[in-house]
Amino acid sequence: MRDYPNIIDLSDETVSTVSDYVKWLYAGSMPLTLYNADDIDERDQVAEEAEKVFVTLAEAYVFGEKIVDATYKNAVVRAVAAARSSSKWNMGPESVRIVYDGTPPGSPLRRMIAESLACLAHDDAKKGVGWMSFIDGYSKEALADALKATIRFRCKVDDDALKAANSLDSYLEKE
Repeated sequence: MRDYPNIIDLSDETVSTVSDYVKWLYAGSMPLTLYNADDIDERDQVAEEAEKVFVTLAEAYVFGEKIVDATYKNAVVRAVAAARSSSKWNMGPESVRIVYDGTPPGSPLRRMIAESLACLAHDDAKKGVGWMSFIDGYSKEALADALKATIRFRCKVDDDALKAANSLDSYLEKE
């Protein structure tokens, strides 16, 4: 047990993270400018700018976890949803790492990340930066959660799809 149970050590928190929380307490809204992606923006620019916002939000959520403020964490989750909508992008490896390093298993934001991967991730490799380029950057734990979410969301396969999946033809090399 800690010597001072009513004191939370904030020495490892950035001034901006704590300041954003105090501003939220008084203003009632997240002090954050969302990145609005235009159709003309390059994918790598969108990814970079959106990830800056997601990193700030990930740090905010982890801070909310540390100080045990569910109302703040809910505000952050709403801000993540707004950031996804405005940027037309999803959380990248750095922001996901921050969330997974600073939250317990089953955390609502972890679940949101896993379900986003399960429902939205697709093969976009031909477009450059995107899901396929980020997959290797996500932690094993995040990918395991995403796979579990995929299994929960996926419909049972019909007989034709099952036959196709069981066909060896696509797995055999030409001799």
